[in-house]
Amino acid sequence: MSRARVPGPLAGRDFRLLYTSTVVSGLGDWLDQVALLVLVTTVWHGGAGDLALVVAASMLPLLATPFLAVLVDRRQSRRVLILTDLVQAGLTLGLVVAPGVYWAAGLVLVRSALGSVGGLAGQIQLRVSVPPGGVQAATVLLQTAMQSVKILGPALGGLLIVLMSPRAVFAANACTFLVGVIAAGALRTTSSPSRNTDLHYFKELREGFQHVFGSRLLRSLLFVMCSLMFVVFLYDSMAALIVPALGMGTSYIGYMVSAVGLGGVVGSLLMGRFAARLRPFLTMAGSVLAIGCIIVVIGFAIIQEIRIDSTIWLCVIFLLGIASAGILVTFPSVVHSETPVELTGRVWALMNSVPAVLNVLAPALAAALVVWIGLGSLLLVAGAALLLTAVVVAVRLGGVPHTDPSSGADDGAGRAEEPTPGPAPLNSGAPHRETRAPCVKRAGSSTEEITMADKIDKLAEAGFSLTDANDAQQAVLKSLTEDEVNVLLSVKSRVEAAGSDVEGHSVSDPSGGYLW
Repeated sequence: MSRARVPGPLAGRDFRLLYTSTVVSGLGDWLDQVALLVLVTTVWHGGAGDLALVVAASMLPLLATPFLAVLVDRRQSRRVLILTDLVQAGLTLGLVVAPGVYWAAGLVLVRSALGSVGGLAGQIQLRVSVPPGGVQAATVLLQTAMQSVKILGPALGGLLIVLMSPRAVFAANACTFLVGVIAAGALRTTSSPSRNTDLHYFKELREGFQHVFGSRLLRSLLFVMCSLMFVVFLYDSMAALIVPALGMGTSYIGYMVSAVGLGGVVGSLLMGRFAARLRPFLTMAGSVLAIGCIIVVIGFAIIQEIRIDSTIWLCVIFLLGIASAGILVTFPSVVHSETPVELTGRVWALMNSVPAVLNVLAPALAAALVVWIGLGSLLLVAGAALLLTAVVVAVRLGGVPHTDPSSGADDGAGRAEEPTPGPAPLNSGAPHRETRAPCVKRAGSSTEEITMADKIDKLAEAGFSLTDANDAQQAVLKSLTEDEVNVLLSVKSRVEAAGSDVEGHSVSDPSGGYLW
């Protein structure tokens, strides 16, 4: 295959390694999930309580990821990936000899925590493994691959269970983690966080919260995702009831999962083609609107006991998968565009863990609502909530323009560590040397990072003219903290108030006179 035909991010050696590791790991997770359910229910003859224990063990570590993220941001992403994959391989082998459900739950709990840490390191590694502006394209590729694995994984897991024992499947999954170790060890780029010893753990933790809640876009995105994921899990947790309520056999549950996955693949490919031209929140609103309409139709069909061919319902669910891609691709793109590399772990953990809390609560509420108002009415309520969310997002955030996912890293312009000699990644186009992620200066507890868009907006509203700034001066402006921007605005206000006393200041002064 000619190099020109290779999708952009895959032209880079490091991203190919990260991509391969992610896909293999995702496939192993599906195999593992099927094997664990079979082991608990068939081999150990566990009941609903045992299943709930194992599921809880896999979900609880998500709540701790914001607190673990500080430690991830302090380390090189490559080392974190190697360590977490290596230990997870050992824990997975432990499931091969686990004597009972309690041992298995303990191993799953620790492994899930390490998996969350590795996931954060993977997001950081993504930022430094692709060229500037390539994060969105890389996200699309990964999302397409994971949706493909969603189709293949359960089927392959079921086949391996027939041919092998569940414990043998765990051994196979352990090998997928070893693939991750080998891939991470071969990476030529890695994050290089600043080692600022002035900041305490809790101050670094607060930095992540301050960045999320100090950014209008990230605050809005977090609120939207919390609302959206809670509503989605209201009906998604009832999938086992929805399928027979539509007049289909229980075997169609698996077909539905595959239909959603196939739709996700198609949707991700479409997003890869058109996402760069679309406004992110308007795209998200359109996706939520389409999903809401589909859920309302399904709820209405259940209430009216409408029976149509199962193939038609599979096509409807396929469309649901296509629509979901607008959310699954837009979310990481916006998070990366608004986050400097150094804060990626903390911000990514917070943006994912808060909706995860609601995901735990939603199934219990859904079960109560089914008893109270019925399954069809639950879907109508969920669909109406999605439609309302779509309208709010479109009205309040639809005008937000597309931003380059590399802009978050630009906040640290001019602050990268000095590269050390070593081989260059194929996508760098640079001489043979190891490239490292740019470091964002941590100014201390009283200083808060704000996004580049917020900085430019603040300066423009105050009457600053930035059109005459050269590249170096623009880089300085992009690296300003919120406190520094406020000081600059205060100085301008005082200069203007001085009137004729300072009117002789030369506007052509290259040291900064262009600002006023």
